[in-house]
Amino acid sequence: MSVNKISAEVAQETEDRIIQAFTDAEAELPFLTDLTSEERIRMVKLSRKYVDFVDKSHILVETHPQYLPTYLNLDEFTKDVNLKNSLNRIYARASSFIQKLKDTILLVESEAYQTSRLFYKSAQAAAKEGAEDAGIIVKTLSYHFKDHGPKTGTDNTDSTDSTDITELNPKE
Repeated sequence: MSVNKISAEVAQETEDRIIQAFTDAEAELPFLTDLTSEERIRMVKLSRKYVDFVDKSHILVETHPQYLPTYLNLDEFTKDVNLKNSLNRIYARASSFIQKLKDTILLVESEAYQTSRLFYKSAQAAAKEGAEDAGIIVKTLSYHFKDHGPKTGTDNTDSTDSTDITELNPKE
C-alpha cells in the first residue's frame, strides 16, 4: 500500500526566495490594511451583486459629474474603483496559489501521518515479538494516542512524554 502521491523537496534557498517575494509584494502595496473584527462588521460591503453598480456609477459620474455631491471627490472615486479592480486581480491570482498551497500541505501532511501510523503499527508488532528497541519506539509514540482530556481528581498539568528518544540511537 503506497501512501506517496507527491515526492518533492523545497530547497532552503527556494523557500527563502518565495518568502522574500511575499515580503516584496507587501512592500509594493504599503497601503494594505489590517481591519479589526469590529471594523469588518460595521463596514458597508460590496457584494458580487453590486460590483456592476459601482462600475456603472463610475462610468456615469464621469459623464455627469454635476450629480456627484460636492463633498465627494471624483479623482478619489476613480482611484478607489481602479484600486478595487487591481486588488481583485491580484487576489484572484493569490487565492489560486493559496488554494494549491493548502491542498499540497493537506496531501503531504496526510502522507506523513499515514506513514507514521504504519511505522507505529509495525513497531507495535515487533514489540509484541520481543524487539526491545521496538518497545521503546512504541512507548515513545503511544503518548500521542492516549486520552489527553481532563481527568477527574487528577492533576493534568504535565502533558510531556518522559521517554528519552536518545535511547533509540545505537551506541557507537
